[in-house]
Amino acid sequence: MNQKYEDITENEIISLLGENDENVNNVIYAKYHYLIDAIIRKHYRIINLYQIDRDELLCEASYGFSDGIHCFQIGKNASLKTFLSICIERRVLKIIHKYSTNKVKMEKSNLSLDYPNEIGKDLQDVLTDGKDPLSDLTSVETYNEVVDIAKNNLSDFEYEVFIYMINGTNYKAIAKALDKTPKQIDNSIQRIKSKMREALDKSSCK
Repeated sequence: MNQKYEDITENEIISLLGENDENVNNVIYAKYHYLIDAIIRKHYRIINLYQIDRDELLCEASYGFSDGIHCFQIGKNASLKTFLSICIERRVLKIIHKYSTNKVKMEKSNLSLDYPNEIGKDLQDVLTDGKDPLSDLTSVETYNEVVDIAKNNLSDFEYEVFIYMINGTNYKAIAKALDKTPKQIDNSIQRIKSKMREALDKSSCK
C-alpha cells in the first residue's frame, strides 16, 4: 500500500468524496482493496466446492468494489468500509449462486432449501410456513435479501452452513466441507430453521 494513503482516516476520505476530488478513487482503492481478498477468503470452502473460476470471481468482486465507491451516499449509508464490504460480498454471492445453480441443474436437483426434516417437508416449507418468500431463489435480488436476513440473525458458523444449504448442498456434504460430523450439522440446521422462521416472519410484517 502506498505510504501516503496508509494513515488516512475514513472521515478524510469522505471529505474527498464530498469535494469530488479526482484522486479519491485511488485513495479508496489503496486503503480498502484488501476487502476483496478478505471476502473471497471468507467463502473459500464453498468456492472450492463449486470449483468457481477465480478470475471471474475476482473480476466480479472488483466490480462490487467499484459499485460501492460510486453508489456510496454520504450521510445515508453505513461507514464506507462496511458499505464496500456489502457491495463486494453481494457480487461474490452472485457468482456463488450462478455456479451452484448450474451445478444443481446438471444434477437435475432443485435449487431450494432441500434438507429433509422430520415431517416430510423440505426446509423451504418449514422456514416459511407456507408464506414462501424463498420461492424464487433464482432471482439474485431475492437471494441477496434472504442472505442479508440470515447474516443478521445467524451466528458466523450457522451463516456458513446456511450458504451451503441454499446452494443445494446436502448436510453430509456440508459436514465434509466444514470438517464437522453430520450430527453437528444436523443440530446447526435445526437452529437455523428456528431462527430463520422467526426472522422471515418479522421481515414479512414490516
